[in-house]
Amino acid sequence: MIRTLCAVVVMVCTMQLQLYAQTPAAAQSGSITAGRQQLMKTAPLLQHAVMDSLNARTTALHAVLAPDKKGAFPSLNEATRLDFYTHVKQVYGEKQLQGVKKGYELFNDKSRINRYFDEKLRGFYALKGNSNIRGLMKAGAYDNTFRGATAAITTDNAPGALMPVAFTLHAEDNVVVGNIPVNIVYSNISGRSAFDENQLYGGLGKLSFDKEAYLERMSGYVNKSFDLNKYFLQDINVAASFKSFAEKKMDGLREEMKQLPAGYSSALDNLVSADQLIYLDSSQIKQLLLHNTSLNIDEKQLSSQAPDSLLSPQTAAARTYLSKVLRLKAALGEGMAAQQTMSAQKMVNENIGGNLGSMAGKQQQIKALAPMGFLQKLLLSAKSLQIGKIAGGDGSAMAKNLFMSGAQGSFLNNDKFLMLGLGNRNDALDIKNMGLNSGVDPASFSMQFLQMGKGDVSTAHSHAGIVNASTRNKGEFNSQLLSRNIFVGAFSERIDLGEYGTIAAEIAKSNTEFRNSATGNDFALASKTAAFTLMNDFWQTLSVGLDYSGSIKTLDLTQRVYINYSGLGYSNPAAPGSSRGTVRYGVNLRRSWNKRKVTIGFRADMQDIRMSAITDSRWKNRQFAVDARVKVKKNLTLSSRLSQATMKGISQKYDQPGYLSRQLSISSQYSGKIGGLPQTNNTTLGIQQMELYPSRSLLVNLNTNQSFIIGTHVLTVSVLYNKDVKDQALYGNLLTAETGWSYMLLKRIACTSGLTYLRNKGVVEQAGIRQTMGAELLPRLNMNVYVDCRKHLVNTAQNYLFGNFSTQLSLHYLLN
Repeated sequence: MIRTLCAVVVMVCTMQLQLYAQTPAAAQSGSITAGRQQLMKTAPLLQHAVMDSLNARTTALHAVLAPDKKGAFPSLNEATRLDFYTHVKQVYGEKQLQGVKKGYELFNDKSRINRYFDEKLRGFYALKGNSNIRGLMKAGAYDNTFRGATAAITTDNAPGALMPVAFTLHAEDNVVVGNIPVNIVYSNISGRSAFDENQLYGGLGKLSFDKEAYLERMSGYVNKSFDLNKYFLQDINVAASFKSFAEKKMDGLREEMKQLPAGYSSALDNLVSADQLIYLDSSQIKQLLLHNTSLNIDEKQLSSQAPDSLLSPQTAAARTYLSKVLRLKAALGEGMAAQQTMSAQKMVNENIGGNLGSMAGKQQQIKALAPMGFLQKLLLSAKSLQIGKIAGGDGSAMAKNLFMSGAQGSFLNNDKFLMLGLGNRNDALDIKNMGLNSGVDPASFSMQFLQMGKGDVSTAHSHAGIVNASTRNKGEFNSQLLSRNIFVGAFSERIDLGEYGTIAAEIAKSNTEFRNSATGNDFALASKTAAFTLMNDFWQTLSVGLDYSGSIKTLDLTQRVYINYSGLGYSNPAAPGSSRGTVRYGVNLRRSWNKRKVTIGFRADMQDIRMSAITDSRWKNRQFAVDARVKVKKNLTLSSRLSQATMKGISQKYDQPGYLSRQLSISSQYSGKIGGLPQTNNTTLGIQQMELYPSRSLLVNLNTNQSFIIGTHVLTVSVLYNKDVKDQALYGNLLTAETGWSYMLLKRIACTSGLTYLRNKGVVEQAGIRQTMGAELLPRLNMNVYVDCRKHLVNTAQNYLFGNFSTQLSLHYLLN
């Protein structure tokens, strides 16, 4: 089966790669910065226009731009230049000012000209009046916004409750320090319990950098101080400027041509227009002369090297005119780059329109225009930064599903990714799984991890990473486990196939080194040994995976194929949910028809789990599912699902049956009116075969949820019924019914009252009432109360498992 699925993976990937190779590359618009730089480098006319506008700020008359000593570049007049220097010093500091002065003095260096123009001069050009962005940033550098606090008391008299009485507190705040916004979240739980309070109770606090708020804040300063349309030179019409420039040159040429005999000058007067001068090449302009019937020019004579005295008068006049036009054309092409500049501005304008408000666009604007320190610049590249009790991993394959106490940061700059993290993972709070996990892994780890490479984790990328984790025996639950150090090295690659999907590959290798108390080696030595012996027991400590997912839009088909292998000795403390000794593979297909009114899906997941490092004993797990959905009407949808899940143990001596589950279900979703009342209904009817050796049950399931809107009230009814047809008592005959009626009391208290009924044949039977109330006691104080009270109708030995009273009280006070 594995070989077959591998062949399917290879075949699908090969077909998608072939299709991708045959498809022309999509036209990708460049970034704002790249397009803008291209526009600057090909448009001296824009440089003239910007400097001309700046000079006009400080003189009553429109200043004539004076070229520098080599005539290569326009320059600012003295008053404007001093204003520019003052602006750079006030906003960016003395060091930047010295760099700008040096660049201005070396204008004969074209690279310095472009860098000078692009980095600072356009910011000065886009400045709004006498705006001072540094002053705005100082004024708003510190702020605090308290987001609220919630306190709640919960009681539960069920004998099995971990916390019969619990008090919880939750508070959130946002602090801005140096224009850097930080979210602060704190939750605390305490109360009465039979367990060790050090294990159950405690606080969860976290500080996290708010990247979105940071960009909005800094972008606000930039927008208040600079006109971004002027910064991107959208106020300059390049096409009109070129055409005006070309028309002036052509007018001058016509004046020169008036010295020719009247017949020839009139024939050449309007032969080439300004648009033709810009867009036609030299051979096309030459054809305009040859096809002019008034001149009747011979092409051989026009192209000959003979002096004008040997040519006919009209040919000599035409050749003089052509040479002047071509020289003017060359000046436009070399000095002004007419066509390239206009196409570049068109591209930049399209880019600006689509990206000016995007996160990437804001980052570029802030980086170019705002005066920032090292930390502020670094945070522009930060994706996330958090300290405290945090969920680590940032979506990467190397570190995921990780909850730890520590710090983690991830950064993305110029498509270069970096993630760093360190902290302590403590699983001792997972009491319900402690008995299962303590014999496999320690309860806590101290770890550090690093991941870096090209591309973001959520897009096409090539990354490498390492994890270093160590543990010491401290808890009573793991007293028999040896202290150890684990080192993991990992590589991940994701290839984007465009419209055909993505292919992701991962490979990781771990190594575990135990600390030998007899010889006295310390944790530093164990850590080095684990890293240096990484390639030991290669296949048993290896994890590899290949995953393809994509879609075919023409068929409205989505597909996924995957395969993963992990050795029995593989361990990654930074990914607690990662499997070991496992081979997993599967396929998922889903297709729609008739504008997605009909959808059919198929899914198959297979998993083999090794039980022994010596023999071939393993658990075989197989899951299959087929589902269908039909949208009959706008307000009526029908769906069905057929699934099967099996597991059995395979060993050299005998096969051990595990379990079997087959289920067929039919569901409906309907919304409309019944008796003039708006209503919604969700109903599922199913039949399920369950075999858990030696019991075999056949279950009939019914689950329905009905709601009516009656004026300003809402009536809800929920019923769950399960019938064990064979009376095997695997799950028993279960009936749960609940009702709810929402209403307002005294126009200020929102209430919901309801009845509850629970019956599990031979186990428990209860009936009761449920009440919730929520009210605004004061303009900033809200209260919520929940009460669930039930009475046992039948006295059974299992009644103690089901509580008959539960209540919650919570207060929410808004400080700001």
